Amino acid sequence: MRIDPVVSLRVNGVALTPHQLEVLLEVSRQGSQRKAAEALGLATPVVNKVLRQVESKAKERLLESSPSGTKLNESGLRLAREFAALMARMRTEGPVAVGGTPVTEEMLFLSLSRLDQEASYDLVISDDDRNLRDFRAGLMDVVLLDDPLNAYEAEGAQSEDVATDRLLHIDRGEAYLRFRYGAQRIGFRHLESTGRRFTVEGSTRSISQLLKGNRSFFINESLALRKGLRLASSIEPRMLEHKIMAVYQEERPEISWLLRELKRERLGA
Repeated sequence: MRIDPVVSLRVNGVALTPHQLEVLLEVSRQGSQRKAAEALGLATPVVNKVLRQVESKAKERLLESSPSGTKLNESGLRLAREFAALMARMRTEGPVAVGGTPVTEEMLFLSLSRLDQEASYDLVISDDDRNLRDFRAGLMDVVLLDDPLNAYEAEGAQSEDVATDRLLHIDRGEAYLRFRYGAQRIGFRHLESTGRRFTVEGSTRSISQLLKGNRSFFINESLALRKGLRLASSIEPRMLEHKIMAVYQEERPEISWLLRELKRERLGA
């Protein structure tokens, strides 16, 4: 016999299904139906159909149109936040949810390998924006941030430095491709401070796209070293040195143990 716990919410007296709420939450996280569909492995029309079903049940508009497409309005976001908070309350005694990125995943793997003997940690690798959204929604207990400037967006959270990294600047002219990971804002702010003219023509998660293209970019030195890349930075990396920050909501022994282990690791090793 298989028994699974199910959580739901009632809106204006009508219960929403867990699937409907999960779709709503993913749209909230991703900021668009298309990205939510990709994350859930569904077709975009299916996601739109589910959202319309939720609107019909709630008897309230939850979507609004914008130049970039259809997204959740304030009522939709409120409902997504309520579901996220409910999920967070249900897993209070469960594993510690940890968020990182490709920049920090190796140090997380090594640290958690020493700690996670009884599966007391769940690890999610994404990007700072996604991890911060989940953190603010109560779905993450601790997040490692590539960009220390993002720590200011984690309102009310505690933070600690756990490592130091540097950016490499690969100069191929004024046109730039923004890498989705690392302290990109620090790199571009440095360009602005030196009066360098530049345009950002897109973003990518792919290192190979950075390397094969003809546009300039920034990449973390630790990640380049770990991938075996020999890249000559046109800016002295010490000029682009920055902290890797851990943000967390509350003191828990498991979080303290993790922070201790993280500080023992060397990025790029």
